[in-house]
Amino acid sequence: MNSTPPRPSDDKPLVIVFNRRALAARALRRSGLEEALRERGLKYYIVEAESTTEARESSRESAGSGHVVIAAGGDGTAHDVANGILESGEGGAIMGHIALGSGNDFARALGRISWGLERALDAIVEMNVRNIDVAQVNGREYFINVLGVGFDAEVARRRSTQKVRFPGYFPGIVRTMIDYRARRYRARLPEVEVDDRALLIAAMNGPSEGGGFRLAPEASLEDGLLDVYWIDPVSFWQFARYVWAVRWGTHGRLPMVRHWRTDRLSVESDVRLQYHMDGEYREIPAGDRLEIEVHRQRLPMII
Repeated sequence: MNSTPPRPSDDKPLVIVFNRRALAARALRRSGLEEALRERGLKYYIVEAESTTEARESSRESAGSGHVVIAAGGDGTAHDVANGILESGEGGAIMGHIALGSGNDFARALGRISWGLERALDAIVEMNVRNIDVAQVNGREYFINVLGVGFDAEVARRRSTQKVRFPGYFPGIVRTMIDYRARRYRARLPEVEVDDRALLIAAMNGPSEGGGFRLAPEASLEDGLLDVYWIDPVSFWQFARYVWAVRWGTHGRLPMVRHWRTDRLSVESDVRLQYHMDGEYREIPAGDRLEIEVHRQRLPMII
């Protein structure tokens, strides 16, 4: 990648993508984003995507045309924009992020851009770009922050089916824990194989998920490795006792927690396998396998 990334110009303005059906759309209307862009003299074009598919397609086309593409929204919007950019095949295509979601875990991993609109726009003006890791699932879709199997996937599923989605993850986490039943999984890493019941398996590229739960406090977006956390089944009362340890990232020595670092991972189950990528719910049939591989420093990212 060039040491001096391209600046937005009249012929190559910033392309800012958000999903107008997401919670972030309301935040965008309130944020004063366009006024702040104009104050900084930035040239821009806003894509009001009607769906995740449209957000991804717009990002792919814009990256392929040489634009810097900015995800304005939460982790789901960042996920769609990143996939569009990576699908474009333009190795130097640059992504930015303005965090307007309810979780913003990917923004937390990036640092200062999670501190509000002004800081995010300052980063865009400065155009400080670093290449970050991404991970690919079954040779197709990418995730940028986390892939979660089991409990946290069920939380994501329930959020995706809510007619009215409220900000914040914690109420949904508690409600799901009341009636969730752990399942059996087989996880294979280059030097480890586990076949057991688990509350969740999380492959973390960034440090947090679920709106700030620091499940992988030492994770880095640039080291070429995923921090994989396997948490054994726990009762509701154990959950209530230890949930704040996970919140603050002090859970590593708890007896129900297993941790590995790897650039490859596979997970399968004899039942329907629920998972999420960056908060976006997915599932595959019983017996199918998730094959996860890290692509080190693949995505140029404004930080």
